[in-house]
Amino acid sequence: MGRLTISSSLALVLLVMLWACANERAITGGAVDKQAPQISYSTPQNESVNIDTTTEIFIKFNEQMKKSTFAPALQIWPRPPGGYELKTGWTWLKVSFNEPLEQDVTYLLTLDKSAQDLRGNGLESTYVLAFSTGKDLNSGQLSGIIHGSRDIRKNGDLLLYRRFDMSLSELRKLPADYIFQTDDNGRFELSYLAERSYMLFYHWDRNQNKLVDGDDYFGRPESASVLAGIDSLETEHKIWPHLIPLDQIKLLDVSQLAEQLIQVRTNRPVTDEALAKLELYADSIRIPILGASKADEDEYAMYLNTGMTIMDGDQVWLNNFQDTSGFMHHSDTLKFMVEIPTDTLTLEAFQVCWSNGENKLYPGEESKIRVGSNLPLTFISDSAFQLVDIEVDTVTIPGSFYKFTSMEWEFLPDTVLENGPSFRWQIETQFIHFPLNTYKPDSVMRGSLSTISPDSLGSLRVIHMGAEVLECNLRSKSVERSFSLNPGTAYLVENLPAQEYSLSAYVDMNSNGYFNSGGLDPKTASEPFWIYPTEIRVRARWETDLGIWQLQE
Repeated sequence: MGRLTISSSLALVLLVMLWACANERAITGGAVDKQAPQISYSTPQNESVNIDTTTEIFIKFNEQMKKSTFAPALQIWPRPPGGYELKTGWTWLKVSFNEPLEQDVTYLLTLDKSAQDLRGNGLESTYVLAFSTGKDLNSGQLSGIIHGSRDIRKNGDLLLYRRFDMSLSELRKLPADYIFQTDDNGRFELSYLAERSYMLFYHWDRNQNKLVDGDDYFGRPESASVLAGIDSLETEHKIWPHLIPLDQIKLLDVSQLAEQLIQVRTNRPVTDEALAKLELYADSIRIPILGASKADEDEYAMYLNTGMTIMDGDQVWLNNFQDTSGFMHHSDTLKFMVEIPTDTLTLEAFQVCWSNGENKLYPGEESKIRVGSNLPLTFISDSAFQLVDIEVDTVTIPGSFYKFTSMEWEFLPDTVLENGPSFRWQIETQFIHFPLNTYKPDSVMRGSLSTISPDSLGSLRVIHMGAEVLECNLRSKSVERSFSLNPGTAYLVENLPAQEYSLSAYVDMNSNGYFNSGGLDPKTASEPFWIYPTEIRVRARWETDLGIWQLQE
């Protein structure tokens, strides 16, 4: 009897174990998984031919997946007649077709990177399963690379259309014939295409409205249409996506802070370039701007010190507002409403920085220090601003203080400042006069200005032997230099901090001052561009010579 009980217990334990193995469940616990999931196998296998038109597709993964991510990540081209249904498990998915597939057709099943495992890791790149219901697979291929930041390479889609006689704005209303993505390095390859011409473009739909519109990243190859053929892998299509500018700047709010001081809020971030170039109009009259500054607490707001009072009820708008992409826009109109009474204004911390053109991190023979405030005011004493060498903090550096606008001043030292040391500035706010009814601080504001020793700087020599003038951009984490590079003429970029830089260039075909990444017209391609293939290391006290920049990749 005891032996029978033991045997029965063992059988029960084995039965429970078999039942547990047969019923998949989500994993819990364990080390954090950061590896991309892999596809173990599929039926039919990739590149299979003579597949029955009533077949089902089965895909197995090497780990447990989020089943909810399968449906939006999966697409099949051409679209099967009658559609299909999905059945899923933790480690598998099955596609069943509602009607038989067409005969002698190459089908592509793609599963993009949004298919995720239980830890949220997506596939490393778009998975492609190709099979044919005939005896041959399509042999056309496309390959290329997306240039840009990791976010651009990771988040955007590549859309391929068989039609190329419609504008992209019209095409975007139709589903793309093929949608695929790059790997983490920005490279893409799509095979098993019919050998013909297609329209290809990149789109990062940041607001997810399925439209190509402002603030999205968009780009096209340097050719308006791409040819998928057997030898297409020899031609690598390059795309350099850029932000699409909004057609118009919208005014969100225009409010009065004082008699001739207003705050303007827009739907685009305010930059120093925008403040330097914008024009203000009220009822068709251009309003002089005596001073302008950004609002620290709101990147979409600016303070404008106007040369004349804007009247209650005036229609206000902006001209020549430069957005973060370098595009110039005009705003819509907004009625200016005066709110009475106004709140008491508070002087914020001064913005103090070197004012040496591009060389803002170190002084020179014509060194100036720019002092800016958020409110119009007047310094009633030259000693209100003081500059002190931190290493010799008992000696005040003499200089002259000049009014630039009612919200900006410049301090010009009497002597050439040395490169390398840091300086401390302070402002005695008791020597400040406010023409406005504002709160007067009774304190001392202090800050520091850092400089760079020339011994830590290097230079870069660039030359190219093409036929066009290149508009170049040299960029690192803290430095950005733009310059024009003429064919056969060397250009020396000086005073560069010793660090790594990236170099890009384009031909400004339409002379508009910025790179055109491809228009919406079917015959419009992107402007020719080049990306230097590696990071450029600039060394201190050294001229880095790139030699002749070969404009091929």
